[in-house]
Amino acid sequence: MKRLLLAALIGTAALVSFSSCKKEYITQEVNVLDGTSYVFPVKSADWDREGNNTYRKDIQISDLDKRYYEDGHVSVAINVDATPDRYVAIPSELKGYKFSYNYSIGVVRIYANGLTSPPEDMIVKVVLTDATIGN
Repeated sequence: MKRLLLAALIGTAALVSFSSCKKEYITQEVNVLDGTSYVFPVKSADWDREGNNTYRKDIQISDLDKRYYEDGHVSVAINVDATPDRYVAIPSELKGYKFSYNYSIGVVRIYANGLTSPPEDMIVKVVLTDATIGN
C-alpha cells in the first residue's frame, strides 16, 4: 500500500511539474516604413540654371518626412528616352550630362552638369524605401 501511495505521489508530482512548463515567444518590434515610388515627367524647360553648365530640378515629395530622411533610403532613376522599358539609376553619365542628386526633408534635388542647354524631356522615378535602424 505504501508503494502504491508513493507511486501515486511521484506520478502526481511529475504531472504537475511537466504541465507547468509553457513555451514563450519573444517578438521584436520592427520599425518599418512603407516603400513608395513616384514618377514625374520633367520637361526640358523645367530645369533651373545654376551655372554655365549646371542645371537643377527640385522635386517636392511630401512623404519624404523626417522618418524617411533619418531611417529610410531615397533612390532616383531617370528615363531620357521617354520609353517605359529602361531607367538609369543616378548618379550616372548620360547624353553628355553627369546626373547626381541629393535630398532633404520634403525635396529631392537633381543636378545635370555638362552641356550649355538643359537636358531633354525625361521621366524621373524617385523611390523611398524603408529600413530598420541599425545603431
